[in-house]
Amino acid sequence: MATITLFASETLAVATIMPRVADELGRSGYGAAFSGFFLGSVAGVLLGGAAADRFAPATLVVGLSTLFTLGLLLGAGAPSIWVLVAGRVVQGFGSGATSPLVYAIIARAYEESARIRMFAITSTAWVTPAVFGPGLAGLVAERVGWRWVFLGITPLVVGAAAVTAPAVRRWVVPADADRTCLPLGPALRATAGVGAVLIAIDARHRIVTPLLVLAGLAVAVPPVRRMVPPGTFRLARGLPAIIGTRGVLTMAFVAVDAFIPLAITDVRGRSVLMGSLAVSASTIAWTAGAWLADRWMPRRGAPWLIRAGFVALTMGNLVTLLLLRTGIPLAVGVVGAAVAGLGIGTGYSPGSAAVLDLATPGEEGRTSSALALFDGLGFAVGAAITGALVAGAGTGTSPGGRLAVAWVASAAVAAVGVVAAGRTRASPGTRR
Repeated sequence: MATITLFASETLAVATIMPRVADELGRSGYGAAFSGFFLGSVAGVLLGGAAADRFAPATLVVGLSTLFTLGLLLGAGAPSIWVLVAGRVVQGFGSGATSPLVYAIIARAYEESARIRMFAITSTAWVTPAVFGPGLAGLVAERVGWRWVFLGITPLVVGAAAVTAPAVRRWVVPADADRTCLPLGPALRATAGVGAVLIAIDARHRIVTPLLVLAGLAVAVPPVRRMVPPGTFRLARGLPAIIGTRGVLTMAFVAVDAFIPLAITDVRGRSVLMGSLAVSASTIAWTAGAWLADRWMPRRGAPWLIRAGFVALTMGNLVTLLLLRTGIPLAVGVVGAAVAGLGIGTGYSPGSAAVLDLATPGEEGRTSSALALFDGLGFAVGAAITGALVAGAGTGTSPGGRLAVAWVASAAVAAVGVVAAGRTRASPGTRR
């Protein structure tokens, strides 16, 4: 809980201060600051899931917290936007590898009936950062400087690791766990391929972009396919569809949510502090959705909740579009952000619990890594596409117009998820 709280604080703080960072370092890498973080998380989850099945949790907590701290220091001292992006990649690796580690601990330490409650509790770790983090980050950025946001979090991460490592020492790796070498080669190929796709999206070139996208997919898809259950890309019924739709959910969410502060500051002309209200509303609503899912899971089941989450996310993204109309009260857009947050919270935790229920005993880390991988892919692609449109200077379209195009597309993606959610129901006879 301590580690997740601080990682959450950094994520929400960066989302809040990015307009101020862009004012100093330039807008060319605005989207890359988010997609770079999620690119790092892709590499982190690919190696983190395998590591969670091989190494003691305490050792991993110390190592990943150290990496995260290094990324914070790179961000604090960044002389250019691309050094900041590099720091975000390192932060993303530490955060991404922590996700399957948390899943593996929950799978081994708690009975099946308690796991959905544990996911709701870990979502609660975002509440305090959501209430105080964005506003405090905005205040520090305006009064002292945005670099102090990164510096201020650094000692807290070190302290959290010192508390967490002894606490997880009691849970050890099962004796029959697979202890073969980590899949370093496939992880590097997958990360390089995804990175090529993200660079291509950001390049926005008529010839280079499609060629680089095809090359990146050719490199990334084979190793990724070997790391996820068969049928994930075509959303085969059951476990593959649960993992695949998670990428759709995160992509549709981040394409709007990460850029709401920019819309409030650039399109509506309001302060960074005002932008922090939308970040807080969305995150608190996400936690509320996770707790609703905990209450409804026994009666409704994961597929119903995943579909309900997509419905709310679609509605929330459409309402958030009104934020781009200057005549509409700002509060309407904040409400839209909250509805979208409620949607992803409702659909997120049931998917996590269902994946652990269907995972083969002893492979919880690997299965969790597959789920976290599609989390990261969705976040990275969603942030990259909207970021590329935002940075599209010279297109003849206003910033608000470019955001509108991306946000309408994200609502359409969420609507596709409403239909695809029906495939998350496991086939008869599947282990639960």
